[in-house]
Amino acid sequence: MALNDPLGDLIARIHNAQMRKKSKVIFAARGCGVSVLDVLKSEGYIRGYASVDTPAGAASWRLN
Repeated sequence: MALNDPLGDLIARIHNAQMRKKSKVIFAARGCGVSVLDVLKSEGYIRGYASVDTPAGAASWRLN
């Protein structure tokens, strides 16, 4: 399935995880996503993020 709005998907995943009181979010790595994560971290909205290897070999990021 094609993703039309990766930035909106990233924000929605973070919001949904926060509403469910999840401590981690995993999502597919995208080009502009790292820049957005840097801004969210510098503004204090997230504690941090790290690259994660998935079994399928796709690049992903995990938010803390």
